Amino acid sequence: MPWLDETVATVSQRLLTLGPGPLAELRRMEPDGAGTPIFWRLAAELDFRADQTKEWMQIVQILAILTPKSRLNPAVRLHDGSYRLGRAFCDGGNPAWPADPKNPRPALSEERLARLLVMPATQRGEALERIARMLARSRAPEVGINCAEIALLVLDSSDSRWLQGIARAYYHRLDHATRNSQKEGTAT
Repeated sequence: MPWLDETVATVSQRLLTLGPGPLAELRRMEPDGAGTPIFWRLAAELDFRADQTKEWMQIVQILAILTPKSRLNPAVRLHDGSYRLGRAFCDGGNPAWPADPKNPRPALSEERLARLLVMPATQRGEALERIARMLARSRAPEVGINCAEIALLVLDSSDSRWLQGIARAYYHRLDHATRNSQKEGTAT
């Protein structure tokens, strides 16, 4: 969805320019609440659909959580359409993953991923918020992730293709690391 990619890229760029106070407000924003002035500026600028206000509040909150604290560094990125969300769930958004090549452990456990995959759509936004907090601690600030996939999971929660894409990228990354660890184990 090109319009969604553009919208998410614009939101991501705006978040990288915000000061600590407005970002903190967005991180604490309740999707069922009244919103913050920064959110409403984004909503007006990007013309978020009125019937999707709660969803966009959730998306903006998650992206604010993912916004690195060192955002003023020009190398810092938030959105990168080529770095799949499932991959980030597996490697934590850290290109040096796994820390222990002989035992690749995903940043988001397979159990938590499994719960996300079967979770009712109405609970998915809160789960993504918790996962975003984990990713914010682990991901390298210069590594952007596909934030449009977050938006799709929230906006189009009834379409299982988005969850399938998350699982596919997660397991592709985990399988690649596992195969490498097995090769190293047989080479020694």
